[in-house]
Amino acid sequence: MADVAARAAAGDGATFTPINPVRVLDTREAIGVPGHVPVGPGGTVTLNLSNAVPANAISVVLNVTGVTGNSGTYITAYPAGYDRPDSSNVNLVPNSARSNAVTVLLGSTGAVNLFNFLGDTHIVADLAGYYQYGSGSLYNAKTPLRILDTRNNGGPIGQRGTRALRVRDFVPATADAVVLNLTGVTPTIGTYVTAYPGGAAKPEVSSLNLVPGQVAPNLVTVPIGKDGNVNLYNHNGSVHLVADLAGYYDTQSGAEFYPSDPFRLVDTRTDPDLGLVGPDEYVYFPLGDVFGGFTAMMFNLTGTEPSAGTYLTAYPLNRGIPFASNLNLAPGETAANLTITAFDSDTTIAVSNRYGYSHMLWDFAGAFGPIVSASS
Repeated sequence: MADVAARAAAGDGATFTPINPVRVLDTREAIGVPGHVPVGPGGTVTLNLSNAVPANAISVVLNVTGVTGNSGTYITAYPAGYDRPDSSNVNLVPNSARSNAVTVLLGSTGAVNLFNFLGDTHIVADLAGYYQYGSGSLYNAKTPLRILDTRNNGGPIGQRGTRALRVRDFVPATADAVVLNLTGVTPTIGTYVTAYPGGAAKPEVSSLNLVPGQVAPNLVTVPIGKDGNVNLYNHNGSVHLVADLAGYYDTQSGAEFYPSDPFRLVDTRTDPDLGLVGPDEYVYFPLGDVFGGFTAMMFNLTGTEPSAGTYLTAYPLNRGIPFASNLNLAPGETAANLTITAFDSDTTIAVSNRYGYSHMLWDFAGAFGPIVSASS
């Protein structure tokens, strides 16, 4: 974290360019790689993005989906040419498909590596945008705000159905993209959900992958359509969707991004002062001595060994627990979700557990700050 703060002191931050999501890797369809071959146990696929982003891009935002066979596994994304970190981005149980947003630094060749731990696993990646030095949009973190819950507003989204979500009402006119924690709730059959700008053609990508009866989230960064909407498409059966607004990118003001190689910030399994987090308990981490003046932190939040179905919520500590969620867990499940959470006035973030007992892991990925003007 100290090197991130040092780069911030030098004014070495990056801005974001959102794009209509596009598929850049699918090992099932030979997109981004030769052949229709899954990634084997201990295998790595290198995804070259030099033709998809500008030469001055330093990191990319990907939605990474794993499609596994008879082995549970995890996938780790990291810059090509670098050592693989001791962290995971996507956790999979046997015979499942699951997505997680990933912000990952580009290697010197403009490539990222995707490592598979066990079994034969297909990997899919959709590009949602990139960070670069120079012109681009700035991030504005918000206390999580629920802006959609089809369980009490409009009913489930049916097969091949699309729901327009009016996001312009919650952000300034100069905002060009929103960050949503999007949760699928109890689909009737296996399906996927695609978030894309209103008024645009639906891209052949996925934002959420769901099995019947599952409750699963994913962090989604999506441009705001010219009509002020984000469209949410459901492919099969019917599914309820919940959307919590985490923040937005703005062309005029906000915070720059300072990416980091991932490292573990919190692990309740190994910290003798923490341990299992009980019902309505929380873990907090003060970062004022490093990130004073910063506005938000990006980290991969993993829940593991929950004793009951539960959800975890990340939030600015002294603003209180919001009515929102970041990660939903079934009993005994291990799952992860990328999280961008605003700091409170003391530069402190907390994560609460709602039901039962659960362990949690925080893998730091970067920070946003301080607030600047695009013209400055």
